[in-house]
Amino acid sequence: MKPILELVNVKAAYGRIESFVRRVVQRTGAVAPGALCADFVAAMDDDLGTPAALAAVHNVVRDGNTALDAGDDQSARGAAAAVRAMTGILGLDPLDDVWATGDSRHEAALDELVAQLLEDRQRARAARDFAAADALRDRLLAAGIAVEDTPDGPQWTIKET
Repeated sequence: MKPILELVNVKAAYGRIESFVRRVVQRTGAVAPGALCADFVAAMDDDLGTPAALAAVHNVVRDGNTALDAGDDQSARGAAAAVRAMTGILGLDPLDDVWATGDSRHEAALDELVAQLLEDRQRARAARDFAAADALRDRLLAAGIAVEDTPDGPQWTIKET
């Protein structure tokens, strides 16, 4: 596999982990790191078998997403806690402060502005004014904000360049 393609795949895989954890937190509130799953522990005990350990992380993420989709918030929180614990051992916990970017005041201001636009977009969609909803989404995209509609409501991220 070409190195650039590998990096793209790794980035996408980490994005799925991060998206799951953030989705659980958004729906249910803060989630502290929890217990490690047995497959992860076994993989790490086997000469630091990181490929198998990462496979265990992805299996828990898959199960957690299934729980979220089924409305089983308790199981989703348990999965997110396990994911935070496992990724924490690997130095990759998406909620760890080490990954925070920028000034928290700027992030809070941006979050407030985007939240207002997303609320306006939701109201437009509820009123079946899809042209206005699309215009708001396009406005956010032009500003570098990607919006994804999820069962838990719209999620936004800074658009990749």
